[in-house]
Amino acid sequence: MEMEIVDTLDGAEPLLGVWDGLAVRAGLPLCAPGWMLTWWQRMAPPESELRILALREGEQLVALAPWFAHRGEGARRDLRFLGAELSDRVDVLCAAGREHEAAAALRSGILELGPDLVSFEAVPEGSPWTRELSGLRLARYENSVIVAPTVTLPADGEGFEGWMASRSSNFRSQMRRMRRRVGERGGTVRQIVDREEIGPALDAMLALHANRWEGRASSQLTQPGVREWLGEAAASLGPDRLRLWAVEVEGELVSVQLFQAAGGELKYWNGGWSEQHADVKPTMLTILAAIEDAIGRGERRLDLGAGTHDYKMRFADGADPLSWGGLILRNRRWPRTRAELASRVLRFRAKRIVRSLPEPVTRRIERTARARRS
Repeated sequence: MEMEIVDTLDGAEPLLGVWDGLAVRAGLPLCAPGWMLTWWQRMAPPESELRILALREGEQLVALAPWFAHRGEGARRDLRFLGAELSDRVDVLCAAGREHEAAAALRSGILELGPDLVSFEAVPEGSPWTRELSGLRLARYENSVIVAPTVTLPADGEGFEGWMASRSSNFRSQMRRMRRRVGERGGTVRQIVDREEIGPALDAMLALHANRWEGRASSQLTQPGVREWLGEAAASLGPDRLRLWAVEVEGELVSVQLFQAAGGELKYWNGGWSEQHADVKPTMLTILAAIEDAIGRGERRLDLGAGTHDYKMRFADGADPLSWGGLILRNRRWPRTRAELASRVLRFRAKRIVRSLPEPVTRRIERTARARRS
């Protein structure tokens, strides 16, 4: 096997088709080059450098680590996934069954690049890569795990009505009532597929999102470059892969939600909605429409992303947690890098210990913590 370090967009060009194929086979929509490389062009941090590790065997692309390098805390040299902080469920891509042998070559590539830290942010908790890549010179760490609700889509031909029948009667009646209410207002729920409509739909989504976040904590979606990135990603991936679902009332978009698909997996990313129409639950209606469409396409699962928000839990029937952690290079900066991460790692370990205690004990600890915060 031959390792290549790709550090330019021109160098990445020959990889696009096989890279996308690995993302599709892995069912990781946000690892597609049409998403990651457009992020790099529009959203890469200042003074960062493209550092994709591509492992080939003849003409076959065996594995690909879609990373970039930049300066982290205290001039630390970090490797991170393309799309960092705006993408979750990302990972190293690899041909099935080749993970162990690919890890040795990827480890050599990491050591050649010489970072202080390799960040595995928002990767599937079951990802094998920090374990496979760790060794004498690469120490593994973990600092957070967050629940990501999922929805299992029927694979036995029962269709959308069969899926709806599996939900609670309250959920079914509420969703049907909301759909009727939108119709009574002259509205509709639909996918935005026309090329001329995609730009205005993205503008509406970001404006609705910004309005919802105004006066609250800052949102990553209000950063410069996000609109250009999403527009270019939509053009690169097309409406079958990057799907915009919207609720429209009297010609006005009152909810726009962005999903991505690959390999039978539908990934909910983010969106915006109008509080003026909160009574019709527009976000839930767009998710419901995306589910109905995905079932019709034969897709197997909807990943609702990190966080147990109420509207997500109304749909969820499972969870596939996401993990934050990575690898620390044992070099001259090793003690300082460990010290920089220590507080995060200790908090995570403490939470894990608390979760393992008997329920009455955890309840007492949570009450004490809440009392101290207030």
